[in-house]
Order: sequence, then structure tokens, then C-alpha cells
Amino acid sequence: MFSKTLPLLALVAGVACQDPAQGWLSYAKGVNPDGEGIITRAEAKWTVLDAPKADGCFYSPWFGIETSDNLNLFQPVNPWAGKKWEMYLEYFQWSPTHNQDSQMEDVQPGNTLHGVVTLNQSANTYTGTITNMATGKSSSMTIPIQKHGLGDYKRYTIMYVVFEKSCRSCRQYPPNDKVVFSDIIMEFNNKTVKPTWTTSFVDDVCNNRAEILDSSTVQITWNSTS
Repeated sequence: MFSKTLPLLALVAGVACQDPAQGWLSYAKGVNPDGEGIITRAEAKWTVLDAPKADGCFYSPWFGIETSDNLNLFQPVNPWAGKKWEMYLEYFQWSPTHNQDSQMEDVQPGNTLHGVVTLNQSANTYTGTITNMATGKSSSMTIPIQKHGLGDYKRYTIMYVVFEKSCRSCRQYPPNDKVVFSDIIMEFNNKTVKPTWTTSFVDDVCNNRAEILDSSTVQITWNSTS
């Protein structure tokens, strides 16, 4: 849940919120085909997009790992912040509401970003790092695994690849009209798997759609001229 406008959703009394959340455009969901185990490593690479033709919107392509109840999300993000592209790690927890970001770093169109999230099993934490492969700069953060009501640690079992946040005009999205997440790796219980992927969308904006090119490549497309 990429969170710049999050509190409006999370704080509405009586509303049960979870991911996939309002504000997501299209997304791909990856899980272990065996339905077993927890994510011990997830990673992907993608290229920073061009600046949009029109400013004034905040959005991001990203991937992340999520707990099986869709209430805890840890994600390397790459937002367009209205005038520039950034990269950092974000953790969002639906209950109790908590949001945390790592150090933000500026990135440039054409830079390749590499995001990695790994489990630290003995400490019951995950560490995420996002690296600009053109400059070597990176941002990292470690987050604790939340316990659920029964006192056991939650299980991260889902990987999402997402384009998030709606704009007033399609011209506010990058003119590339696509972003490709490649070299995707998912490990469950320290073993690499070929995930089972499904695609869908929440907000139907500018024909934004996710497509599975192969087990390690997800493409998201849109129409910035519509």
C-alpha cells in the first residue's frame, strides 16, 4: 500500500481495509504453486521511467511482499514525486496503522533499479534494499514481523507487482506506456520457485493492465494519451 494518501482510507471508522487497496491500478500476484512455506527472498529489477508530459500527480511502480492476510506490506518503491523520481523502502501495516519509510534517494530516467527483500529468520525480521545500479547508491530498511492475535508470527506468502495511484489526466503518467519488472526471484523456505501468477486491477485508469510475460517477468502497460 503505497501510502501518501493512505490515512483517508485507513482511518475511516468501520471500514475493513486490506490489500489490494483502493488506489492500486493494475497488479500481478505471485504465490508458491505448492501453497507451502514462507517467502525467504524476493527480488526484481526495472528501469526508471521518463518524466511525464504533465506534472501534478504522485504515483509509483513497485513490488513487495505481503502477509497471507493482506495486512502487512513491505515494498521497494519508485515514486514520481511530482517533479522527480525517487527510490526507497516502505512498510505499511493496516492494523494498528503504521507506516515507515527508509532514506529517499533521487534517481534518473533510464537508471536500472534492483530491489531485494530477505528474511532474517533468527531475528524474525525482513531486510529490504533498493539499489540504483547506475550509481551504486542504495537505501535499506529492516522491519519486524508482526504477530497476529494468537501470538504467532505472521507469514509472508505473497509477492505483488503493482502500479499505484490515480491521476486526473493520463498525460500525467510516463510516456513510456510500460514498465517491465524482470529477473524476478521468489524463494520459499530458501528454495527458488516459479511462482503462480494472476493479474487484476482495482482502479480502472488509463487502461493500466498487468501482463505475465514469463515466470520471472511482469509487464505493466497504460495509455498516456487517452
